[in-house]
Amino acid sequence: MRESSPYGRSRGFSMIELMVTMVLGSIVVAGMVSLFISSKQSFQVQSGDNYLQDNMRFASDRLGWALRMSNFWGGDSISANNLTVGSSAPSAITALGKCNGAWATAVDPGTTGGGGVFGYDGAATFPFDATCIGGAANYVPQSPVLVVRYADPQMLPPGPAVSGFAPAESSTISGNPSEVFVLSVPASSAQLFAGTPPTTDIPGLHRYAYQYHVEMYYLQPCDVYASGSTCSASADNGMPLPTLMRLSLQANGTLSAQPVVDGIEQLNFEYGVVTDTTGAQLTPTYETATEVTNGGLWGRVVSVRVSIVAVNPSRDLKVPHGQLITLGTLGTCTYTINVGSAPTTTGCPNFTPYGDKPWQFTRVAQSFIVQLRNQAQELGYANAQ
Repeated sequence: MRESSPYGRSRGFSMIELMVTMVLGSIVVAGMVSLFISSKQSFQVQSGDNYLQDNMRFASDRLGWALRMSNFWGGDSISANNLTVGSSAPSAITALGKCNGAWATAVDPGTTGGGGVFGYDGAATFPFDATCIGGAANYVPQSPVLVVRYADPQMLPPGPAVSGFAPAESSTISGNPSEVFVLSVPASSAQLFAGTPPTTDIPGLHRYAYQYHVEMYYLQPCDVYASGSTCSASADNGMPLPTLMRLSLQANGTLSAQPVVDGIEQLNFEYGVVTDTTGAQLTPTYETATEVTNGGLWGRVVSVRVSIVAVNPSRDLKVPHGQLITLGTLGTCTYTINVGSAPTTTGCPNFTPYGDKPWQFTRVAQSFIVQLRNQAQELGYANAQ
């Protein structure tokens, strides 16, 4: 008689059971993968939105700071004809086309392209001289250009009243023979110079030296070049990302372009002009750069309305982002992000919004007013709203 096993008869999985298990397992894994991909996409979009907000804030802060510093000359005033330009200043600057020494040191608003603040309206091609920015390919069509000039708020260590400069100040100036400085005797005189400081000793008065700044802000169609120093379709891994750029004067006398913040799709500047400063509560009339230039009114600009559009470079496929964008109140550039079709532009027909399918990218628009406190003070205008 055969003895039976105390553990009973052992058996494995049948083919049907194995197939059912594999199907159920595949469904679970597919669900987890789908959840992971969805979470990753949501994270990327959210990160991109945070990035967008940060970029908007940084661009606003930088432009606002530069505009508020415009026409600061260490306690002196252009309107009182206290500020002059020594011959050594423009000759120390290496030219980039029309961005030369004369242009860089054109602090007088009565000269073409000069003053603490000067602007150019957007155009199909760079509105000044594309040589300044490395070529026409480095310009976003229909975007404006802003130029600011000012003395650095941090003065060099002050020198004695009559006998010249303190050692630290002298070494800074002599160590940078191609750098442009502002030499100021507050409420008396100021002069731009490079190399040897001018003789401006006035008994009983101190003189102070400041680094001189000229900055040009503009939009470039890309951030990281594929090669060389020119934007192309291959830049930024094949998705050129519009970037706010700054062309600025360096300590060695050259003009160099640096990215300020990327993801800035479009911007606009409108200039608040006052022709009557006798009433402190008068509201400026906002005009385009072309209108201000034609009227010879750059010396009467007391505020600037800045409009910025930032774009999230992360694609969002969940919700289409159709949007009507108007920059400023004068309507010089308006465009519509249409869902499923090409954008519609008004006043800026050469401009192409970011992305091969623009409705798949979120955008934020912001507008704010910056008071040009130095110029408003010179004009005796108290309330540039």
